[in-house]
Amino acid sequence: MRIFITKTDTDLKSLSATLLKSSSAASGTLDRVKALNPQVEDFQRLAAGTVLILPDAPDLKVSAGSPVGSGDLAGLASEVGAGLRAVGARTASRFETLASDHSAVKDAIKSAAAKRLVESDPTLAKRLKAVDAQFKVDQKAAAETKAQFDEVQKLALAEFERLQKLLGQ
Repeated sequence: MRIFITKTDTDLKSLSATLLKSSSAASGTLDRVKALNPQVEDFQRLAAGTVLILPDAPDLKVSAGSPVGSGDLAGLASEVGAGLRAVGARTASRFETLASDHSAVKDAIKSAAAKRLVESDPTLAKRLKAVDAQFKVDQKAAAETKAQFDEVQKLALAEFERLQKLLGQ
């Protein structure tokens, strides 16, 4: 078995070009890669930092991933940390986009024409209030999720440090 961590966002076609010696036997090996990685929901959209388990297969390039158990724990900890930071950055960016979109909608609703429309339609006013309330609930949940993710990241890196000390690395 080998471990492969994607360095950039990729898809199955690009991944196969990176991992396989040729495309002739690609489907069988790629099917095995998919089977070994049930945690991946969409192989057409692999984010940077995605960890994949690769099978021992003759059509894999020698440079494809690292054999399990090779290298030192510090290297693995570094790669896992980089992957976690990449996930955190993507998540933070998405939260910022959502907040910006919400702000833009609120600004648009403040225009004179929008105010008249909202004031003339009680159902619309009620729905806008419900949407705003839901956004606040979602924003609070996102903040809690970020805090949990930050704690998981901190604990994972601390565990790697503990294992390194235990193994004398």
